[in-house]
Amino acid sequence: MKKFVTIFSILVVVGVVVLLVFSQLIGTGIKAGVETFGPEVTQTPITVDSVSLSAFSGSGSIEGLVVGNPEGFNTPHSIKLDGFSLKLQPMSVLSDKIVINEIIIDGPEFIFETGVGLQKSNVGTILANIEKFTGESEAVEEEETASKSVQIDLLRITGGKVKVSNKLLGGQALMVPLPDIELTDIGAADDGISFGESMKLVFQAINQGIVSSVGQSGKVVGEQLKNIGSGTQKGLGGLLKGLKESVTKEKE
Repeated sequence: MKKFVTIFSILVVVGVVVLLVFSQLIGTGIKAGVETFGPEVTQTPITVDSVSLSAFSGSGSIEGLVVGNPEGFNTPHSIKLDGFSLKLQPMSVLSDKIVINEIIIDGPEFIFETGVGLQKSNVGTILANIEKFTGESEAVEEEETASKSVQIDLLRITGGKVKVSNKLLGGQALMVPLPDIELTDIGAADDGISFGESMKLVFQAINQGIVSSVGQSGKVVGEQLKNIGSGTQKGLGGLLKGLKESVTKEKE
C-alpha cells in the first residue's frame, strides 16, 4: 500500500511538472508567434514583454504588447497595451484549430497619426497591409496543406484612449475616448479562420471605432483646442469634418 501511495505521489508530481512546462512552452510559443508572424501581416514591428498561461485552466495574460508604425509615420507606436487577459482551451494548441474563449483588453492606448488633409492614417495603413497579406495568402493556402486556424469566442476592448497626432497640432496631444468594441464568434463556423483573417476583422473594428470617435469628437476636443491658433483650429475642424463624412459614407 505504501509503495502504491509513493508511486501515485511521484506520478502526481511528474504530472504537475509536465503541465507547468507545457504552460511555459505555450506562453513562449505565443510570444514568438506574435513577434514573428505579426510583423509579416501588419508590416510593423511588434514586441511583447511576457506571456503567462496556465495549462490547468487555460487562463493567462500578455504584458507589454506594442505595435509600431508603418514606414512614413513618426509617432512612437500605433497601439500600446500594458496588459490584457485571455482564456483558451489549452489542448487546442495541439490541434489544427486553436480555440480562444475570450480576450479582454482594458485601457489600451492608440495613436492616430494622419497628415494634413485626409491622408491615410497609420492605423488605416496597417489595416491595408493586413488586407493585402490575407488576399495574397488565400491563393497560397489553396495549394498548401492547411495551417493552424483560430476561433475567438469573445474579444472585448474597453476604456480605450486615442491620441490624435497631426502636424496642425504643433506637437500638442489631442485625446479622444474610444467607444467600447466587442466582437463575438470569430471563426466559430466550420474549421475556424486564419490568424491573418482574424487580425483583419479586429483591425477593421478598431479602425472604424477610431475614425468614428475622432470624426465625431468636436465637443470633446473643444477645450483642448483653446490654446491653438485660429488657423490651426480651422484646419483641424476641416480634418474632423472629413473624418465624420467618411464615417457617414461607410454606414450608407
